[in-house]
Amino acid sequence: MCGSGMIEIQETTVAKPAATGKKSRERAAEATTLRSESTAKIMWIFVGESDRWHDKPLYRAILECLRANDIAGGTVYKGILGYGANKRVHKGSTMLSHDAPMMITVVDTEEKLRKLTPTLDEMVQHGGLLVMSDVDVIKYTRGYAEDDRRKEARA
Repeated sequence: MCGSGMIEIQETTVAKPAATGKKSRERAAEATTLRSESTAKIMWIFVGESDRWHDKPLYRAILECLRANDIAGGTVYKGILGYGANKRVHKGSTMLSHDAPMMITVVDTEEKLRKLTPTLDEMVQHGGLLVMSDVDVIKYTRGYAEDDRRKEARA
């Protein structure tokens, strides 16, 4: 199928990069970092660049919807090549392309993502795909002690 090159499918583990250089290591040693682990869901939403929702790009409308519904985070990626159920190839590799494949990655609790699914169903109704999977989350919060002091000062 693939004349040259490689197709790789793998699970991904996110790890904190190591500090490089003396100053980076010194700052890292001084900073208070909290490491927490939990489980969550990751959702991938696949749409086309030209898809619209209420006169704006669908991918932007979805990201705004995620933010308005207090979802922990979302990122939009523009693909260079892809196809969907209709087998039509979408190219995003040229400046003139207007229908590149777009992917929105979302991470939050299963409860929050499931609650948002009916809204996304309505938004993506003209073609797209939602995929959900379990993930292990390792979160690093830098300067968390300073944030706690700020909250105490406001109270």
